[in-house]
Amino acid sequence: MGIIHIMLGILKVVGILLLIVLGILLLAVLAALFCPVTYSAVGRRDAEAYEGRVRIGWLFRLISFTFTFGSERDGDFCIRIFGIPLNRKKEEDSKKSLQASRGDEFKPAEPEKIVEKQTEQEHGEKTEKEAERKTETTTETATEKKTDSVLQKLQEFLKQIPGIPKKFLDVLKKISLTVHHICDKINQIKEFLESERFARLKALLFQEGKRTICHIRPRKIKGHIKIGTGDPYRTGQLLAVAGIFFPVYGEHITIEPYFEQKILEGNMSVKGRIYGNFFVRLAWRLFRDSDIRFMIKKIKRG
Repeated sequence: MGIIHIMLGILKVVGILLLIVLGILLLAVLAALFCPVTYSAVGRRDAEAYEGRVRIGWLFRLISFTFTFGSERDGDFCIRIFGIPLNRKKEEDSKKSLQASRGDEFKPAEPEKIVEKQTEQEHGEKTEKEAERKTETTTETATEKKTDSVLQKLQEFLKQIPGIPKKFLDVLKKISLTVHHICDKINQIKEFLESERFARLKALLFQEGKRTICHIRPRKIKGHIKIGTGDPYRTGQLLAVAGIFFPVYGEHITIEPYFEQKILEGNMSVKGRIYGNFFVRLAWRLFRDSDIRFMIKKIKRG
């Protein structure tokens, strides 16, 4: 009975551990599907300087990535998990390496190294003199070997002359076959592009792409921009292009044009979020579509 109680206790502990692991995996899957990835960007520019910051976070910013840049400093990034930066050690190591390199530059040369350099120079002079003597003796043998190699190449070339027409015909046959194969592929692609299946596929991809853009686009946009090129005509063209994208930013961004002054200043902030379950549903819809499965099979067949 004691052994049975021990076995039941072990199985109980193992079962509890398995339930804990499964619960953690389930929480991770649910977090990936329903906890959004948030992003935000802030930027400012005036006549003297500019600066900005981009931040991406997940799990209510328990995991975050921040990138900052500006005119007075280079781009810098920071990765934080539960508020703890992961790239702090890299910065300390880089600082230590810079200090060590600066210290090595001002170290005096040791006397032993100077003596070794002098002996190496004397040894190099001796070897140069010996090499000059050897080259004088080997030039004669080299000329004899070159003449023998030229004669051997001529003999090999004369032996290969009868087989040249056959090789030329084989090359022409291969070229003709490749041309026919390419033409067949072009005709197949043309037929597929003109088919109803491709029309349905194009409409599906356009619809899903529109949904994806609407999901990814920022939810909050605020900004004020002063823009001017110094040329009234070009400034008017820029305003016309900005008017095309008015449905995207709406009244949240105000544009102040300067027709006779060259200027680019302002500030802007953007916020948005992305859900993982959206891309899971998107992949499921695409996988269920028969036209996409037909296209994938056709690509695999080649």
